[in-house]
Amino acid sequence: MKFRNGIIIAMITFVAFIVTLALVINSKDTELISEDYYIQEKSFNQDYEAQQRSENHHNPIKLIESEHGISFVNQSDLSITFIEATFQLMNNGKADFTLKNHPLNVLISKDKLAKGIYQIQLRYEVNKLPYLQVVTWQYK
Repeated sequence: MKFRNGIIIAMITFVAFIVTLALVINSKDTELISEDYYIQEKSFNQDYEAQQRSENHHNPIKLIESEHGISFVNQSDLSITFIEATFQLMNNGKADFTLKNHPLNVLISKDKLAKGIYQIQLRYEVNKLPYLQVVTWQYK
């Protein structure tokens, strides 16, 4: 076999490898890409300010876990009655859900939750100012 034929076979093999790699990568489902990425990026400063407000009040909403579920309790003098709770399960985007206008102290059943580590974003308003509190919780 001549040197020229070896180089041609090596190039064909390399191109086949790259095409196979591209097909495999494109067939995988990825959760790192968000369709509304730029819209989310614009609201970053507003979320940061809302999170700072919550920290200034020592994160007033606490997560209380019982054997039947979880609930959120206001442990401050702020008048918080309703929250928007977004549950994001790490490594399983299909189990994510949001509770809008959810009253405080109302139990969230564990039947609705999958086992794993959740990042819970709690959004609420006090005197027409938005607040954001982020809680990490593990359901075993």
